[in-house]
This record gives sequence, C-alpha cells and structure tokens, in this order.
Amino acid sequence: MPKGVIAQNWFDTGWRNEQWLNNWEIPFGDWVQESIDWLNVKAQFAFDAIRWPFENLLELVTYDILLNIPWPFMLLVFVLIGFLVRDIKIGLSAAAGIFVCGVLGADYWVFTMQTIGIISVAVIICVAIGLPYGVLCARSDRVWNFTRPILDGMQLVHPFTYLIAIVFFFGIGPVGGTISTMIFAVPPMIRLTNLGIRQVPHDVVEAAQSYGASDLRVLLDVQLPLARPAIMTGVNQVLLLSLSFVGIIAVIAGGGLGQEIFRGIQSSNSSVGAASGLALYLVGVVLDRLSQPQPSDNRTLLRKMGAALRGDYELPPPAVLPNAKPRQPKAPEPTVLPEVTKAAQASSAGQANKGNRVGWLVQMLGMAGGALAIVSVFFTWTTGSGLVSGYARPGDLKIDGSFNGYDASGGSWFGICVVGVGATLVVVSAMKLLGSKAPLLQWLNNAVGVIFAGAAIAGMMVVYLLIAPHDLAGPTTHGVGVYLALVSGGLLLVGGLAVYLVWHNMGGTSNQDAVEGSQPDAVFGDVVPRLPFSPLQAGLAVAAVGLLVVSSLANWVTDSRPGALTPQQQLQIEAERANPTDAGTALLTQSLARDEPLRFAGFNDSGPNLSMGMLLAAIAAAVVAIGVFRIPRAALAFEALLGGIGTAVLLSICAWAISFLRVATDGLQTGAAGLPSLAGGTLAVVVAVSRMRQRSLEAQEIVLTATRG
Repeated sequence: MPKGVIAQNWFDTGWRNEQWLNNWEIPFGDWVQESIDWLNVKAQFAFDAIRWPFENLLELVTYDILLNIPWPFMLLVFVLIGFLVRDIKIGLSAAAGIFVCGVLGADYWVFTMQTIGIISVAVIICVAIGLPYGVLCARSDRVWNFTRPILDGMQLVHPFTYLIAIVFFFGIGPVGGTISTMIFAVPPMIRLTNLGIRQVPHDVVEAAQSYGASDLRVLLDVQLPLARPAIMTGVNQVLLLSLSFVGIIAVIAGGGLGQEIFRGIQSSNSSVGAASGLALYLVGVVLDRLSQPQPSDNRTLLRKMGAALRGDYELPPPAVLPNAKPRQPKAPEPTVLPEVTKAAQASSAGQANKGNRVGWLVQMLGMAGGALAIVSVFFTWTTGSGLVSGYARPGDLKIDGSFNGYDASGGSWFGICVVGVGATLVVVSAMKLLGSKAPLLQWLNNAVGVIFAGAAIAGMMVVYLLIAPHDLAGPTTHGVGVYLALVSGGLLLVGGLAVYLVWHNMGGTSNQDAVEGSQPDAVFGDVVPRLPFSPLQAGLAVAAVGLLVVSSLANWVTDSRPGALTPQQQLQIEAERANPTDAGTALLTQSLARDEPLRFAGFNDSGPNLSMGMLLAAIAAAVVAIGVFRIPRAALAFEALLGGIGTAVLLSICAWAISFLRVATDGLQTGAAGLPSLAGGTLAVVVAVSRMRQRSLEAQEIVLTATRG
C-alpha cells in the first residue's frame, strides 16, 4: 500500500476530518442577529438619541453653511481661515485647492462640500468626546488601564468592521457614515490627550499647586496649555483618519467624494476615479495644512488671530516661569510605622503556626469537596427524558432511562464542568500538601480560592436544577448525582467561609490596629489593605448585574425547522389525530406556512427556564457587590463570592450551549441570551479578580516595607 494512502486514511477518519467541525458549529451569527432585532425594538430611543447630534450637525454644517454660501465667498472663507491660523500663502493655497476640486467634474463642488461637512462633524464630535475623556485617562490610572486595551482593539479591528454595527442600528447614508467615521477616528484623540497631559513636568504642576491653585486651575492654566502640541497633533490625526474613512463609507452610501471614487471603481470608469481621487487628495492636503500648527507655535487660536490681524508673524519667545522662592524640603516621612514593624515581629512566630494549621484545614477541605464533585458525576443525574438534550434533539423527549453526569442525555457538559473544577481543587490541594510554593497554587488553595470554587459549583448546580423539562418530555426527575454536586459546592462554600471567619478571629485586633485601613487575613498574612472605593469597578459591577437581567428577558432556544410547532400546538394536533377537525387541519396548515422561527424567550412557560437562574444570579451579584464596596472588613470574602457567581454564570452558559451543540438537530439552536449572560459573568469575574489582585499587591508592599523596617 502506498505511504500516502495510509496517511490519508488516518487523517480522514472520525474527528480528524474537517467535516467533523461542521457538527459543532456555534450559531454566533444567529445570536448577534437576534440581539440586533431585540435592540432595534427595545432600545430604539437610545439609537435615536445617538443619531440626533450627528444628523443635526451634518444638516447644519453641510447644507445650511457650506452649500448655502456661494462658491466665491466660500473661497474667501478659506483664504481668511488660512490667513488667521497660518499665513496668507497657506490661505491662498487652500482656496486654490478647493477651487480645483470644484472644476474637476459636474457637481464636484457639492461632493467636496459634503466631504468637508462629514469630516468636520466627525472631528467636532471626536474632540468633544476624546478631549475630556483623554483628560480623565490622564488623571486616573485605573481609567487609563481600562481604556487602553479597548483603544488597542479599536485600532486593530479592520475599518470595514465598524460598518457592520452602524448599518444594523443606524442604516445607510451620510449619518451612518459620519457615526462610523467618528468611532474610527476617536482613539488618537484620547491617546494623545492622555500622553500630552502626562508629559507635563511634575515640578511645574507642583509649583502651581504650591501657590494654592486648585486642580481645575492647574488643569486649565498649566496642563492643557503645555499639552497643546500633543492635543493639536491628536486633532490632526483625527482629521486625517476621518479623511481616510470617507472612501470606505461609500460602501454604505456615505456620500461625498468617496461615493464618486466607489462609483468609478464599480463601473471601471478611470475618468471618474481619477478626478474624484485627485479631489479627495486636494481636500486632504488643504485640511492638513490648515490644522497643522507651525513648529514651536504654542499660541492659542485667539492670539494667533490677533497677531495675524496686526501683521505680526514672528513667533513669541518661549515662556519662562518666574523665579519662585525655593521651598523648604519637607522632612522625610517615615516609610514604616513603628507599630507595623513591632506587630510584624511580635506575631511572626505565632502566625506561622496558626497559618500552618489553617492551611492544612483548607487543603483537606479542597480535596474533600473536589473529590465529592468528581464522584457526583458518575451517579445518576437525570431519570426519564433528556433534560437539556430534549430541547436540542426531539428524539430524547420520548426516551426513558437513567443518565449520569457526563452522558449527552444527562448532565452532559454541566457534569464535565463540575469535574473540571473538582479536579483542579484536588490537584492544587495535593500539590500544596506536597510542599509546592507556587504563588498561583497558594491563591487557589486558600480560603478565598475555596469560596470561589464553592460558589462556582453551587451556582452552576442551582442553574441546572432550575432548568425545566420540555413540555413534550415524559416524566423527568433529577438524580442523586446532581444533589451530590450541589452538596460539594455547598461544602466548599460554607467551609471556606467558616475558615475565613475562624482565621479572622484568630488574627485578633492587634494587627488591625497596626496599620490604619488594614485587617488580618489568611491570604496575605497579617494585614490586608482596605481598598478605596472605585467608581469604575462599581460601574462594571452594575453593568454585570444589568446584563444578567437583560439575559433573563432574551431568547434561549430558536426552532427554525420548517413547520415547527409550539409544544401546545403539537399537543393539540396529537389530541385531534384520533378525531380530525377543521380547526386542527387549519392549525397544521398555518404552522407549515410559518416564516418566523419559534423562539422561547424570557420566562416562557415552554422554555428551559434559564431566565430564572440568570435573574437569581443578578440578584446575588448585586447583593454581594454591595458587600464588596460597603463592608470593608469582609470585602475579601465578598470578592471571592462575586467571582464565584460570575464563574458559575460563565460555566452554566457554556455548558448549556455546548451540551446543545453536542446533540442538536438541524433547525434547533441556542438563542442570543447567551451573549449578555457571558458578558455579565465576565464583568463580575473581572471586578472580583482585579480587586483581589490589587489587594494582593498592596499587601505585599506593606509586608515588604515592614520587613525592611
């Protein structure tokens, strides 16, 4: 047998064949389509509010100003603008460039003014949004750390991607094109504003503050003037990006010269393409020259206008700060309070013994709870018809049997997720008992990690128990395995909280008084710093709760099979088969002519009732989030609970979707409710992990400072 045949047979069997992937197609596009349809109905007022400033500004700038002024006077306006912001040569050159644009073809003056109008509106709104937000990023590291990856993603995404959402929510035309242009061009404005303010010398800011200037005066009179070159560079970059996007929005009938370029490409008309391309090039050169300041010219626009009217084109000498009286250096503050060092030294020996005992208890708890979670999957999870599989595979509605946690008709991926969490706990606990000192293992195997895992397993099992059997399913009950998994999660959760409280009481109050704003804890040693309130993290927590509430109202199952019937209709037709009637025939005819797929959304009695699980998760997350931000002494435990709730949501939705894909027949798929659920769970985990990470770093700094002292 030839060698190639053996290799081909090996790769073409079973899962190695690329056709195997088609059986696991994730209906992401359908989820997005359902979400768009729902948002267009429920959130139309929000889209109208976003559309209003763009539509009115575009009408004002393009049609009421640019196209309402006769072309000779418009050329004089360009001469005057160039004369005021730069010099007379720039003004004349700008007017000449715009004039050439108008004579390159029929109606090219209108196309040129439309292009300038779209760019002007996009730049105005970019500056109105990007400048204050860039200032906020410069004054808050947390806001900047949150914003930076978003800006990276916005600049990484292909420009055509922005058109997808714009067309779906705002339609085609100049307004949608202007909105997409603004979104595409705003990142440089935020980045360069943030960079310019951060590059202002710190000693200059301190000098202004030492003379009693408020933060607002420092921003307006010191930071923004010194950051003007970077800000103007940002404006220039916004303008150039807006210009580059004008050709792209022609795909959605954005208008202007880009539309003419697109028409020339579609019709292979080199004459139209060359003329419109030259016109767009000239517009870019003119706007770039007018918006780009002269080198080392940091004067405000009003000062440059006054100097231009006086005929003074010499740049002023650089400003020199007046000589200020030297400030007396402050006496160095002690880096470590004596009480901290004393507390650390006095408690080190006793704390080590208590830590060993509590650590051993946590490890045994993790191994017991994890082992019970693993064992539960091998017991019966479902008796009768398939619980999850009944919605994806109609044949499972009539079966009658007992299925364990990993069977497709039983727990399926719910059980597999339980095994994954339990196995992680067992492995980590065993490695810690063997003496591993890895930081990640330490975090996963302390009271916080046990609480986190317990909340994840218990929450996932609550969601599974709330899933309602299909209306056409036979008798379906939960087996002992589900309750064993729930007990394992409860054991980890309650045991972890008990260990946390025991350690908290063992720590006493002496160490808490050693550092103001700190408290004893098992995770970080003697002290755990109390974190300040973070509006950003609180906003993310509120967004997580809101997304979970939204998901409880969305669609969970979509039946797009031809002639699909609701469970009530199917029961009615089956009941009338023995005694056919005209009503039953009409109902069958109507169902076969159905155009829209069946959707089981929200708290539909015929749906899987996952909405109740997401609503309970939203309520639990809201209550726990209040504890995270308002109860400092127990914030660490609340953070672990919040992370566990978010993880439970993520695992539950993933298990539901993958279990569905595992057995789904053509025409049956999960609905779009998974998208807001996944987003809400992810935000909850991000808030919890970011706060615990921040607390860990500050605690390590406190311990290191105490050790050095």
